[in-house]
Parts: sequence; structure tokens; C-alpha cells
Amino acid sequence: MKAITSPQRLHQPQLARLFDKLHQEPPTGAEANHTRSLIGALLQDAVREAASDIHLDPVSGGYLLRFRIDGALIDAILLEHKDGLRLVHSFKSHAGLEPGYTRLPQDGRAEFQVGDQVYSVRVATAPSVLGEKLALRFLPNELARLNLNHLGLSNADYAQVTRALKDARGMILISGPTGSGKTTTAYALLHELKRTNRAIVTIEDPVEYAIEGITQIQVNEKAGLTFAKGVKGLLRLDPDIIMMGELRDTASARAALDAADSGHVFLSTLHARDAAGTITALRNFGLADHEIAATVDLVAAQRLVRRLCPACRKQEPPTDAETKWLCFYGQPVPKLTWHAVGCPQCSQTGYRGRIGIFEVWRMNEEFADLILNHTDERTLRQRLRRFGTLSLLEDDLQKVAQGVTTLEEIQNVGGLEFFLPDGGRKASRTKAAASSAAEATTN
Repeated sequence: MKAITSPQRLHQPQLARLFDKLHQEPPTGAEANHTRSLIGALLQDAVREAASDIHLDPVSGGYLLRFRIDGALIDAILLEHKDGLRLVHSFKSHAGLEPGYTRLPQDGRAEFQVGDQVYSVRVATAPSVLGEKLALRFLPNELARLNLNHLGLSNADYAQVTRALKDARGMILISGPTGSGKTTTAYALLHELKRTNRAIVTIEDPVEYAIEGITQIQVNEKAGLTFAKGVKGLLRLDPDIIMMGELRDTASARAALDAADSGHVFLSTLHARDAAGTITALRNFGLADHEIAATVDLVAAQRLVRRLCPACRKQEPPTDAETKWLCFYGQPVPKLTWHAVGCPQCSQTGYRGRIGIFEVWRMNEEFADLILNHTDERTLRQRLRRFGTLSLLEDDLQKVAQGVTTLEEIQNVGGLEFFLPDGGRKASRTKAAASSAAEATTN
């Protein structure tokens, strides 16, 4: 590839404009001062565009600067290799990392002043074939104060969660893939629990947000402070509620079980695809069914979808593709559905911000008996639907009907149709009939 002589803009012309302007100006002082100015401009651009992450990716032609906005990763500028590397080294120095050490991944944290606000930024690096990659994650302080009723829970799910928190017992688990908003939900639950004047302690890696009135402990594996050892130590602090940042392995899951089994409320997150899949994840950690049935109280599975921009959204008949998708999965086809348009308020994307979709499952005797009888994940999922628990997809479809998001966004999230009754298999067997119905609907 031809050498890059100046930054090349790729997509979204409004992105990185301060950074781009400053980069093209010749340095007026020392190189270090110029680099600091570049970092300031870059962070200012990211804050203005409400980016959650900044990526600097080494590519064959230099370094690709990208912003993650509302979950979507958007290319902004292609930099010369030396300029990108200088930014990587500077961010590493700010976070207390060794700039010249590139053989293993590193992660740290730094604070930056942007305007009149201080932002905490998680800095992570990793070696790749083409060079060192850098990822920055903004940790905005307002998320630490997010209320439970702002997450996107339906009225029924909100009522169920708040009831569970009032008479909380055992494990409260939040499940979903990476980037699904689990930590934000966990902190919202902590704020709700904090109102009950109970002693709360957490062990996290890392501590994402500081919450006044809660004792928060940072994992330090080099010093021997792991999740499992930390929980055992926390039990001596006379807590009412313990939060572990994540159930990662058998040791942390066993420590969580012991804490919940000793009468404490235990809150944590883990990777699972839905509520029923959370039971499978616990089984894979080596927990026995009688232990799971006795300690798990509430499971909330979640994803994030983009919110429609209220300034430009509009209702139109569903497209042919949307109609066929709905018919294929046995869903009713509405006369009108909401669509993204794009305007200056949403940077022409049609979306502003994100919201959670949820599947909330409160354990009862019936489900405890099913788990005790070693019921498999698929059967648990079917019983949840019969019990009236909304799946992730069903909750998402309700938000589509309310004009919160779109059918297109459901398909972008991907995999949600798996959570229809019978895992979507019945719909797959009737594909020909569904396609015919779709064609009849659109003709």
C-alpha cells in the first residue's frame, strides 16, 4: 500500500474533526506538547460524539482510528504508522503502563480532563501481527448513578426485580455476552440495594465506578487477591450484600455459592446467552443441581439495542424483508412499524443511545424442582415461555411496537430468534409456508 502522507478520512465526516485539524497543523512546540494536544482533541471529539470506546488498530497502511458509537464501530481516520504509534505510547504512559513493552497485553486506567469534566478511561493494549493495538473505554461517572427504571425493563420485569431486591436471598445473576450492559445493570441494582441501609461490599476487576457508601475492592492477582480469595475475606467484614464483578471460573463460582449459602445476598454477572443458559453456565462451572436450585433467586439476561432517534423516526409499512422475517419466525405482521431516518441530532444514523432488552426469571418451587431433576436447558426455556416469562426477542418486539427500536436493529443484534418457543425450529420446518404467507402479505 502506498505510504500515507496525511490523515485520510473514511466514514462519518463529523468524526474526529478537531483531531484532524490539529493533526494537520505543524507542531508549534515540543513534540510531546503536540501529542498532548492531539490526545485532548481526540478525547474532545469522542465525548462530543458520545463514543463509548476509541480504537487504534494497526493496519498495513498505518493506524486506523475508530469510534464505537451506540454499539457500532465507525472508521474515522487513517494515520501514518509513526503518528498512531506515538498516540499509543502516550496513552500507555498516562495509564502507568510501560510504553516500550509490547510482548504481552497490558491494561490500566487514566483520568483526562475534557472541558469541565474529568473522565476515567480504561486503557488496554495487545500485540498483533501488524503492531500494538490500543482500546480506550470511557467510564462516565453518571452511569454509576443510573436508576433501575432507566435501563429498559418493562413494567412487569421492573416490578419483579424490585420485589426480588426487597426480599433478596441467595444469588442474583445478570447474564449476557461481552458488551451487553451487565455492569451497568449491576451498578443500578447496587444503588437500589443501597437504599435499604444494608452493608454492601464488592470485589471487582476492575472497579468500574466508585460508589460512595459501598466498600469496593480491586482484584490484584499478582498479590494473590483473586475473586475466590477476596470473597472469603469479604465474609469477615460483616456484609449483608456481596457483589463479585464476574463469575469467571470454577473457583469464583464455588466462592459465590458458599457466600450465598451462608445467608448473604450475592450479586454477580456471567456470560450466558439467556436465562435458561445461565443454569447451564453454572453447571459447567461444576455446581451441582441441588446447589443451584437452593441458591439462585433471580436471573436477568440482557442485550443492548440502539434507540430510535425521537426527532426523526417515522412509521411506515414494513419492508418486504421485514415481512418475510416476521412470517418466517411466526410473528404477526403489523400494518406499520417504526424505521430509522437520520437527522443532524443523531448524526444521520437514525439512532441515539442504547437501551436494554431483558429476560427476567424469578426462581420458584416449580423451577427449583425442574433443576433438581436435572432438566436440560431447552426444556427449561420452554417452561419459562409457558410460565409467561418474556424472552429477549419478545421483549425486543415490544420495544419495536412502542417505537423504541426497529426490526432492523433486532436483526443486527442477531441470534435472538433462537429464543422463540422451540428454539425457532418449528419456524424453520415451516419455512416454505411462511415465505408464501409473506408474499401474500406484500402483494
